Amino acid sequence: MKLRSLILLFIGFACTNIEDAHPGKRSTFIKIFNGISGIEGAAIELTNDGFIILGNMPVSGDSVLTVVFTTDLQGNLKQGIKYFSGGAGRSIKSLPDNQGYIIAGEKVKLNPSATSTDNIEISSSRLLHLSNNLDFIRSEYFSDQTTAAIKTDYYGEALTVTDDGKIILLGSYQTSLSEPVRPFVHLYDPLTLQPEWEQYFESIARSYRNAKSIHAINGNLIWASSVAQEQQSFNFSYLSIPRVSINSSFTNYSLYGQNNNISLKVNDIQPASQPLFGFGVVGTYSEPDGTLANVFFARVDANGNILTNTIAFYDAVLTTALTPVGSNQSQIQDYGTAITATRDGNFVLAGHFTTNSQKGNGLNDILLIKVSVNGEPIWIKTLGGTGSETVQAIRETEDGGLLICGTNIVGNVSSVFLIKTNRDGNLNM
Repeated sequence: MKLRSLILLFIGFACTNIEDAHPGKRSTFIKIFNGISGIEGAAIELTNDGFIILGNMPVSGDSVLTVVFTTDLQGNLKQGIKYFSGGAGRSIKSLPDNQGYIIAGEKVKLNPSATSTDNIEISSSRLLHLSNNLDFIRSEYFSDQTTAAIKTDYYGEALTVTDDGKIILLGSYQTSLSEPVRPFVHLYDPLTLQPEWEQYFESIARSYRNAKSIHAINGNLIWASSVAQEQQSFNFSYLSIPRVSINSSFTNYSLYGQNNNISLKVNDIQPASQPLFGFGVVGTYSEPDGTLANVFFARVDANGNILTNTIAFYDAVLTTALTPVGSNQSQIQDYGTAITATRDGNFVLAGHFTTNSQKGNGLNDILLIKVSVNGEPIWIKTLGGTGSETVQAIRETEDGGLLICGTNIVGNVSSVFLIKTNRDGNLNM
């Protein structure tokens, strides 16, 4: 079921940057990028002449470097890999009018001698502004500046830029370890990175785990979250689609699965190619103990209402017959982590499945599933190498191909992979 050519390519290129591995222009490619140490893929976006990739490189303790680099349309590295201290990066977007790029993430500061366990780790959300040439312009942190004995933690998770150039940051905050994790939204001026509007959802009594994307549509903000049914535990969780008007609070709040003893962990939400069809959502369904994991898909309308008749589940083995499976029909552990709309009106879901000793190398391999707007599977493809691959982002390119970014781990060393397939998920090697 795997594409064996990809296995051979991962074997050959796992230990070196391969920006010049394919000298000619190709419609598909595989690239592996290593840093000065192991780096992990975080996000990718299309640029006018190629792609920009965001990653992270753990250094030691609480130290993480944000990693950024650009490639041309064939995935060839354009100008060395850049490293920025000050925390991890989670999301990256282009700013209008050639103002460069904005990155959201957080900085964690360790203080093992803190008198309160709540303060052993203190997190601040961060915005990092880079020029078009990936030169540092400024960083702005949002942290608890009070004299409170217990500090509030803030995490930056997703970004978008509004039509008038304002920066929207979606994050989460936690006032103490005994309190739930709640979402917040900030609106920033792109030049000063100072907040112009803030909304904290303090009335929420259950913990939230936000997906990696937020979208601004007609003055509204829409994102996706998993909501824990039990405080401090995500063993039981359900899907929520909040909708917020800028300068307001919740205007809509759609839920699915809140009365079931299941785990629905949402990972991404992206707009359909046609506004009429709203947004596609991808994540992972499993039993509360993590077993019977399947990729799940749902579509929501433009107002953020979950269309329950579109919810479908997929297994890397059982879905080969091109029919959805029952939520708990799982022959192999599957995880949905990213989604993109396609210009033909459908979606492609990306994630990974974990093989076992009888069916593979016991690690993670890439899973791609094309589905209709109603969740019917159109095709399913699997890609695998000698290491363990997980997907962080997928985008449709200008020529209709699929660009996939994530992390490949071989021998405990992580690298960023960049794969471009054709529109059918195939590699023309």
